[in-house]
Amino acid sequence: MKSFIILNLIVLLQLFLTVHSKAVADESNELKTIPKTFVTLDKYKNVTVWRNDGNANKNLQPLVLDSKKLTKKISSNKINNLSAVYYKSQLNNFELSIYNALEKICNQRVVKALAVTITNLDGFKVQENEFDNRVGRAVGAFMRDNQEYWWIHSYEKSGSLVNGYVSDVTVEIVSEYTISEINEYNPKVLYAAQTIAEQANKEKTLYKKLLYIHDYLINSITYTDGEGSVYHNLYGALINKKCVCGAYGEAFAVISRLVGGYVIGVNSYVHGWDYAKIGKNWYAVDATWDDYGDGYEPSHNYFFVGTNTVVADDGHRYKDETEIRTIADFIEVGDATGFIFPTLSEEKYIE
Repeated sequence: MKSFIILNLIVLLQLFLTVHSKAVADESNELKTIPKTFVTLDKYKNVTVWRNDGNANKNLQPLVLDSKKLTKKISSNKINNLSAVYYKSQLNNFELSIYNALEKICNQRVVKALAVTITNLDGFKVQENEFDNRVGRAVGAFMRDNQEYWWIHSYEKSGSLVNGYVSDVTVEIVSEYTISEINEYNPKVLYAAQTIAEQANKEKTLYKKLLYIHDYLINSITYTDGEGSVYHNLYGALINKKCVCGAYGEAFAVISRLVGGYVIGVNSYVHGWDYAKIGKNWYAVDATWDDYGDGYEPSHNYFFVGTNTVVADDGHRYKDETEIRTIADFIEVGDATGFIFPTLSEEKYIE
């Protein structure tokens, strides 16, 4: 009798431990939602006038992609060789999954989706307190490497956690333009870029090709600090031909890549321009500051300059413009920190 009671107690104890263990496991596997937050690209932070309340595609469903298929090199539908991948090369695999997913939906002859959900991310062991920085770095790198996606002005991010780690991420691109408008206008932008590149390619050296692009943009664009977002992107620079400094830089970078140039966009807290590489060295190019206005020939004071280059009649050098030229500690969005920028040559490139 005594042994029977003890046996029953053991069975009950095992049953209790099994139920308790299952409850703990269920609790640890409980799905936690990371709420949706809205992020505007830095270049649009002062824009006050938007078309369609800033988002013309609110009801589109996201494309769902498995992260296990996104960390490897994906086959590209790239229309042109526009991407510098300088910033992409600095991403970890979690960030790379998001970058490649964005490329998957944007890099299409006909854009069909503006939102993407990346699943099975928990293996990368990214915790909730890292979420904003990791997603920000992925989006920031994507935007800076791929400045031809002019229709993106903001994004919304959300996700889920399993066992304390980010398991999926959804990034929704926010645009003033409908999908049909994007597909209508984008070929015009690409055609304009290709046409300039074709003319530049008639020059014999890479330096001369980039000089042609620099001068063409200065001669065709009127610097205009307008209220709308179009003054801050590639469409404004190449189609409307009215824009601010950042769009000059984006246009120069995008077209330069078409002729084989390795050019990346950089920005301080008050200005945007480019770094360009020839051989093993990096140089600064600032088409905006070489544009003295309509009726003036393009200046070359800021074309392939080094830190010691004299850039003004008063004798001051590029490196003296610390307020303008100090690179911001983020790219495109405030959470996109931790990137390494090229070290400029000390002297101007001369050919």
